Amino acid sequence: MVGETGGAEIKKIMILAIIVVLIAPAVAFAKVEFSLGGFVKLQSYWDSTQNSKNLNLPPARNNDNSFHHGKMHFTSQGSRINFTIKGPTFYGAQTMGFIEFDFNGGGEAGIANAAGSPSQSYSPALRHAMFRFNWPTSELLFGKYWSMFCDWYAEVAEDGPLQMTGTPTARLAQVRFTQTFLSDWTVAGLIGNPNQAALNTGAATGPYNTVINNGQSAEVPQLQGKIRYARDFWGKAAYYGKPIPFTVQLVGGWQRNVMRNNFPGGFVASGFGEQAAVTGTIVNRNQYVNPWLAMGSIFIPVIPTHSANLAGTASILTQWWVGQGVEAFGFCGTSGAKYRFDGFFPNTFLYDAELLNKFGGFVEGQYYFNNQWFINALYSVSKAFNVSRAQWLNTANIAGREMGFNNANEPQTIQQAIVTLWYRPIQAIKLGLQYSYIAASYFQMNTTPLNSANSSSFGDGHRVEFVGFFYF
Repeated sequence: MVGETGGAEIKKIMILAIIVVLIAPAVAFAKVEFSLGGFVKLQSYWDSTQNSKNLNLPPARNNDNSFHHGKMHFTSQGSRINFTIKGPTFYGAQTMGFIEFDFNGGGEAGIANAAGSPSQSYSPALRHAMFRFNWPTSELLFGKYWSMFCDWYAEVAEDGPLQMTGTPTARLAQVRFTQTFLSDWTVAGLIGNPNQAALNTGAATGPYNTVINNGQSAEVPQLQGKIRYARDFWGKAAYYGKPIPFTVQLVGGWQRNVMRNNFPGGFVASGFGEQAAVTGTIVNRNQYVNPWLAMGSIFIPVIPTHSANLAGTASILTQWWVGQGVEAFGFCGTSGAKYRFDGFFPNTFLYDAELLNKFGGFVEGQYYFNNQWFINALYSVSKAFNVSRAQWLNTANIAGREMGFNNANEPQTIQQAIVTLWYRPIQAIKLGLQYSYIAASYFQMNTTPLNSANSSSFGDGHRVEFVGFFYF
């Protein structure tokens, strides 16, 4: 009898344990809210020359026939999916996590690729993975998220638009603190992962989808700081469909890199048509360089609204920047590493590392015909400065050589002009038709074929594009 009673109690305990195991996760998840978001995106474009999906490559010189021919492309690689997790409160803060993926991992598998075949498969890639604590006037964030330089994007068809001229694209693992005070002012600072070369390979490819300064590694984190002032003086205008007031923002960033000894081992020193192969070590010691970037942004409601109605509203967004080694912050379009001839070793090919100085920015105007149709137009430019013709002449038989570089296609100036007509009949659907013009002026003349009558230091291209979004 006792055995039967004991067996029954054991069964009850086992059943209770199973119920607890089944119910406990449900109770835990009841305190957490999950939401799914993102969009499906189709891009269809024709280029007059060869360029990337994001239009972030300088066009080749116009005398290069291998690049200057038409190209048609359809892709859904820019689609995204994300998960937002709203957690419990913690010391008075609302907790929240965010994870987002796109399909830019490893590039697009083309028809000629056996792995991709005609299906043109896309590989997923982690864009964001962060969690944060939000108090009424402050926020503490941990994880991979946007750089502070990525707050203001032009509203165009490409992902990561104007990455060569206007706004860098960078997402870095970081710790960030943001504080709002006096209702109109916001300050923020972050400590994050520095953009640097992969130390186990000669290919200096950083995490921001761009070739960065060759051979550099960082001994300190990347630091960024931001201050923003936003106030509704006379009304608001739309930024990506959301009414916002007059806003001014300043952002600065810095990191310290080591240009490593014996890297690179050789390069081609080219000037305005002059070339000479240089072999052997050109950097014989570790040298410190300091990539930095300063950026200012202004959003101006020109024809404002005082409600959610955007019909008839207009705005101007302008953003300008200056820095050196700006690829460390997500810009692309040229290599930032330069090597100045070291006068202390006149009979050897030894150089001191330097970073290229650049400035740039864009101006975008936008007008809403009604709440469904709107148009925006922009001009954007970036330019290398403090580089003279004499500095770029660099061959073994030219006296006074001073500057070398490891890329024979260095653009001095890149310009972009874009006009986009948008139609958003409902919040879930957004369609756009866009024309883009891009031009690059190079430091060097290039002759193709070897004929002085066919020399060029200028290249440009045109794109006509349709884009469609389905938001969920």
